Amino acid sequence: AVVVQTERFMRKIAMIYVTFVVVLAVCYPLFINREFEFLFSFTLILIISASTFSQYYFGLTYQMVINADQRQYVILAFDIAKTIANTVISVILIKMGFGIHVVKLGSAAVFVIAPIILNIYTKRYYHIDTNVTVKEDLIKQRWDAVGHEVANFVHNNTDIMVLTVFTSLSTVSIYTVYQYVISSIKKILLNFVNSFGSAFGNMYANGETELMHKNLDLFELILFSLCSIIYSTTFVMLTPFVMIYTKGVTDANYFQPLFGAIITMAGAFNCFRVPYHAIVVTAAGHYKQTKRGAYMEAVINIVVSVLCVVRFGLVGVAIGTLCATAFRTVQYVLYLSRNILYRKVSIFLKHLFIVLAIFGLTYYLSTLYMGSVKSVMTWISYAVLTTLIAASLTALTDFIFYRNDSLALLKKLMAIFRRVRKGKA
Repeated sequence: AVVVQTERFMRKIAMIYVTFVVVLAVCYPLFINREFEFLFSFTLILIISASTFSQYYFGLTYQMVINADQRQYVILAFDIAKTIANTVISVILIKMGFGIHVVKLGSAAVFVIAPIILNIYTKRYYHIDTNVTVKEDLIKQRWDAVGHEVANFVHNNTDIMVLTVFTSLSTVSIYTVYQYVISSIKKILLNFVNSFGSAFGNMYANGETELMHKNLDLFELILFSLCSIIYSTTFVMLTPFVMIYTKGVTDANYFQPLFGAIITMAGAFNCFRVPYHAIVVTAAGHYKQTKRGAYMEAVINIVVSVLCVVRFGLVGVAIGTLCATAFRTVQYVLYLSRNILYRKVSIFLKHLFIVLAIFGLTYYLSTLYMGSVKSVMTWISYAVLTTLIAASLTALTDFIFYRNDSLALLKKLMAIFRRVRKGKA
């Protein structure tokens, strides 16, 4: 019954989304950007939007079911298949000389079909009865959840819209290249840790507060350690990567180290919040109580970005994103400590300061060995060395400041490894 009501609700949202897309498709080429013909922009927006519509209308409900069952590997397998299929189709269409509309249409076909397949697979796997009688009050905070999603949508797309209105398309191009790397890293991290949200939901439902405290300590250690290693390396290697990736492209100046550093910090803060979001929203379901924070994040991003973009351009929107994301992360931490687990905020601050220190040390040490990066192999060698340095610093600080948690985590990993070996035997 919950699945059926959720699906009906998501389909309502999908139809609202269609209305928004049509309005955007009409207004964007008329009032925001007139560099292309109306029909060109109008049809391109519709094509790009088709995948999101399909996700809401067919797939998102059943993705939630799989997440709740802690079978994230299924979603990951779908994501991998989509990425490979999208890449292959896009390369073939580009090589055949088709324009951007046909290339994007090929991509859209992949992302439209995938949620439909996920829908069919989940219904059959769980034997879901879609003819069940549904009470309307099963999901009481559904509109509050929508408020969160709308606020997140605005927050995640503010930079592009502000840059489009106040700067040039070449600046948008620079932003897109850098942001693609950051968003890809975030997606990989979230796919790795998403199962924790469902696990905490089970503990919360059973009133296992002490167990939640212990597992949150381990979750924080894992998440912040991964962030230390991955984002410290990104902090150093992002701009050199972009310069190699855009080698020979002369439409814009892609050498933007300050922008790269700030947007990396914003990406890190986006991941710092994951443990607290997992408990406050995913486990406890406090959508209504925390929606103001979601709205404030979007507002802060818009206001700061608009104020700063005029003077600082690309860096200005990065500052806006960092301020808004940092605010939302702190809001989650404070809400958790005051309303659910009643733990000290200093636990988060300790993790945060250690990660920032590792950022600084990794960057400083990289200046001692990094020279000009002119080839892919040179970049890879520097990236490997930087990763080893960040990992060594993270392991050292974990052992010094979180010895007991580190040993407990190590024992769990060894137990899992032994079970895997026995299973293979």
